[in-house]
Amino acid sequence: MDNIFDNNFLYPGYDDLLKEYFRDYFDSVFICLSPFFQLKNGGENYKSLRQANLTSLEELQEKNQTFKNLAPSDNRVIYSYDNTNYPEFNTIINTGLPVKWQYIIDNTNFKNFSQVNLALKNSIGALSKDFKRQDLQQQLDDFTKEHYIYQPTEGRITALSLISIYKCLMAVGKLEVIVSDEFFYDRKTINISQLTAEEFATLVRGYMYFFPIDRSLLFTIEWDSFYFLICGSKVLLDEIVPKFDFEGFFSDNETFHNWYANEKI
Repeated sequence: MDNIFDNNFLYPGYDDLLKEYFRDYFDSVFICLSPFFQLKNGGENYKSLRQANLTSLEELQEKNQTFKNLAPSDNRVIYSYDNTNYPEFNTIINTGLPVKWQYIIDNTNFKNFSQVNLALKNSIGALSKDFKRQDLQQQLDDFTKEHYIYQPTEGRITALSLISIYKCLMAVGKLEVIVSDEFFYDRKTINISQLTAEEFATLVRGYMYFFPIDRSLLFTIEWDSFYFLICGSKVLLDEIVPKFDFEGFFSDNETFHNWYANEKI
């Protein structure tokens, strides 16, 4: 395989086994779940997100220049939703309180992480008709609305997780960090010791790939996902995962990108 760092292969293909894909670089992969959250002011001004709707490539490109180079495809179905009701990024950083997926499971009829993820993916139209789970989405929507909980957004490492990543990198002394956008047009190195946690999160919001210059860690996400991967040595991940309260689970030798499809985890 070409070097994943130099040739921009920083997320596995959908059919790749996660640990196998990264085995030349890391011996451990942690599937980290993007947290739900509440705001410190509770239900004041709470508004839920609207449901996703079908949109065209032209409409998407008009709204977001990130997708201007995306080629047309007969097989692609694009959904969008109005996120004007979602809290501002800095509001989440300053007043957001993380809510774990396990809390959702413990207080609903969801069986596991897989079902929560299916509910989230259903809400953005990311499931084919054979895997639609409107029942799960409705259950999740009802619970989060009742308790003024905001659902995580997909495809980017979210604000509260960026704060945790900053604290993690600072703690382990990985101060020179390379970040890249989804299409690898914008790749740069930043010294996080010169930034506060909020400054770091604001600067790198929207980027999808993060790793220190010694390549001892990798934080990487796929554009429809409500979780990201943390790759590193087992020794290092065993240290940082509990210390910085990353929620999720370790990949085993059979874990794929779509680990949630069989609803077992």
